Amino acid sequence: MSLRIYINEREYTNPVVKYALALAVLLGAIAISALVVFVLLPAIGITIALAMGLMIVIAVGIFAATVSLVLGSAILAVLMKVSEKLFASSNRY
Repeated sequence: MSLRIYINEREYTNPVVKYALALAVLLGAIAISALVVFVLLPAIGITIALAMGLMIVIAVGIFAATVSLVLGSAILAVLMKVSEKLFASSNRY
């Protein structure tokens, strides 16, 4: 089966034109593949990596805030009890 090229209802039979058009199509396909592989896929990968990193940072922040609130309230309760005993006088009004 031979390569048949029709442009505007006209068949091109010149082998040089066929070779040039086949080469142009091949180079176009390579360029589009390179664009997808070297530009789009890394951009998508960076976006996914940044989203995952942001989720990890938010999760660590929530965990740290929870721990600090729990420990902070426990430490505050102990300090209030100590200050109450320390500054309480025996004479009550």
